[in-house]
Amino acid sequence: MIPFLYLLNVGCSAGQSALGKQYAAKGGKAVVFNLNKALAGSLVFLLFGLLNGLELHLPSWLFGLGYGAALCLSMHTGFKALAMGPMALTSIIASFSLIIPFLFGITVWKEPLTLPGGIGMILLLAAILLLNFKKEDGLSVRWSVYAFLTLAANGACSLIQKYHQICYPGQYRTVFMLAAMLAVLVLLSGAGLGEKQKFTLSLPGLAAGLMNGAANYIVLYLAAAEKASVLFPVVSVANVIAVWLIGRIVFKEKLKGMQLLGLAAGLGAILLLNL
Repeated sequence: MIPFLYLLNVGCSAGQSALGKQYAAKGGKAVVFNLNKALAGSLVFLLFGLLNGLELHLPSWLFGLGYGAALCLSMHTGFKALAMGPMALTSIIASFSLIIPFLFGITVWKEPLTLPGGIGMILLLAAILLLNFKKEDGLSVRWSVYAFLTLAANGACSLIQKYHQICYPGQYRTVFMLAAMLAVLVLLSGAGLGEKQKFTLSLPGLAAGLMNGAANYIVLYLAAAEKASVLFPVVSVANVIAVWLIGRIVFKEKLKGMQLLGLAAGLGAILLLNL
């Protein structure tokens, strides 16, 4: 059951990234795409909650609202980064967010640091330098800013998910996700009004929302049973490989020398952090 959930999470995460890249390549607006994502996620979790019983658990609503704020930032900056740079590099930078729950796992949750984990941290730093080697890859500063903001927001999301499941293992997952999706919906609606952006239905955005909701719910489910220093590296490395394959096959993306070294170092880092 657990391996299947990991695979399903990776399929949903990579799928939503591909839909975002495709929508951005056609000139789609970030607010419209993300509003559709949030709308689909909200409706699914509301329906799921109504069918299975929706409890008014205030702490979970507060956790969910905080998670929703971080998720909203991740959705916005992630879309912008996908629009400005390669899918594979954007994905691996975002996946480096595992360093945040990894460090918390060691320092706060007292999970042991292994020798491979220490080497993995060094490789992670090397990968960040290689992937941002300006002389060769020519990536914009704006792309780097958006990619690293996505990293920070994803790390915050992971911490909130884990903390919620530490406090309430196996409980209130639907309430948590519903509060998160509603928070995203409200924040993005405000952003859309501020930009005077007309809302339109988008099938890619709605599909990405279903995938996003499923991926986050699965992580929340696994967070109750798996160590943070294992869960997030496994999800990250599998997602990076899946996104790289999609970028290479579907979007015909090619990585240059330093980028390939950075990708290899990043994958090696994520694998070692899981040992």
